[in-house]
Amino acid sequence: MSELLFVGLGLFDEKDLTVRALEELSRCEVLFAEEYTSRWGEGALRRLSERLGRPVELLEREQVEEGGKVLSALEGHSRVALLVVGEPFAATTHVSLRLSVEEKGHAWRVLHNASILTAAASLAGLSHYRFGRTVSLPRPVPGFRPTSPYDLILANWRAELHTLVLLDLDPKAGVFLLGGEALQRLAEMEREKKGGLFVPERRVVVVARAGSPTASVHVGRLTELEGKDFGPPLHCLIVPGPSLHFVEEEALRRSAPTQGTAPQGPVG
Repeated sequence: MSELLFVGLGLFDEKDLTVRALEELSRCEVLFAEEYTSRWGEGALRRLSERLGRPVELLEREQVEEGGKVLSALEGHSRVALLVVGEPFAATTHVSLRLSVEEKGHAWRVLHNASILTAAASLAGLSHYRFGRTVSLPRPVPGFRPTSPYDLILANWRAELHTLVLLDLDPKAGVFLLGGEALQRLAEMEREKKGGLFVPERRVVVVARAGSPTASVHVGRLTELEGKDFGPPLHCLIVPGPSLHFVEEEALRRSAPTQGTAPQGPVG
């Protein structure tokens, strides 16, 4: 029976790998990786391949979703690894592959690592227990400008929960939705939906390059941060809920460029 090892790569580069992961990867015969759900640091996969002394094949999104290449490798090798940026099972695609591996009679194991799902809240100083459903914000393209992310953020708000907003990316094409542009998009949705959430004075958070040496947190009013340049990707947003614990409030206050009172609920 062959085994597929799902390996979390962490948030930035090969230095984020655990000692256990490096030991396990050195014993794998075939190494695959994917970067469509997120992106590792420039050159990190190449450096990891050099360290392990074997190639790391980067799979396209369709190859991971279909699973054929990974399953074929398991037929001819006893130990295969799939390297995933962040936490391996944060994406349902990888859970689906896990189920396919089981159905084919193979074993699997997982080595966990840091994920933006927890790192962003930690950097901002917000309680993980007070987050609602995570929201993905797609890049607007001709004929596709969904407003459902607005509805999901508003639902979290009304439940007095914070919202983590993940921003669309296409690493292969080098295209990333950045924080300033994403806030402009949410302001556009407000003008269409008129729910009173993304008003000019609304306090929002941009987390840039979490896990990297240049990670930064930016807190301010929507009018202060929309359209602003927060540097290279990756970025994500946090929309704090209507009420904060005093520790959360102090953490955000210390990251804010200006002080003041943001509105405490949807307006209008």
